[in-house]
Amino acid sequence: MSQASESVLAPHNLPYQMRLLVQLLTRRFQAVIEPYNLTPLHWGVLSCLWREDGLATQAIATRIQQLGGTVTVGLDAMEKRGLVRRKPDARDRRVSRVWLTRKGAALEQQVVPRVATFVEQTFSCLSAEECAELTRMVQQLREHVEHMPDLG
Repeated sequence: MSQASESVLAPHNLPYQMRLLVQLLTRRFQAVIEPYNLTPLHWGVLSCLWREDGLATQAIATRIQQLGGTVTVGLDAMEKRGLVRRKPDARDRRVSRVWLTRKGAALEQQVVPRVATFVEQTFSCLSAEECAELTRMVQQLREHVEHMPDLG
């Protein structure tokens, strides 16, 4: 087997290692937010609303890079739990805006510190400079892959 072939075979190639890392991080992150009965989608929605309450559903979908239908299903569950409420936009009734309830707003004080600790512990093996460089490289790679032509 050639050196080039060996470098692309699992489990040693970089995409495979990154997939394993994402799976591990996802499981660990879910364990952090699960006691609050949240999913990663709920976390993404709440994160948007904690920054800017009253966003349109489509704006949330764009910010967390999810399909609108997926966000709508998540919002249905969050509304039933009393975390958010949806109201038609005053200027355009075709647009639905999402607002935090008191319960949804209060979760920020409970969950964010736990997630901050998780992030801090996760990246504690890297220096601040290494974290910044890794963030930059991951964003660069993600943007590159998003614009690559399909090979299939």
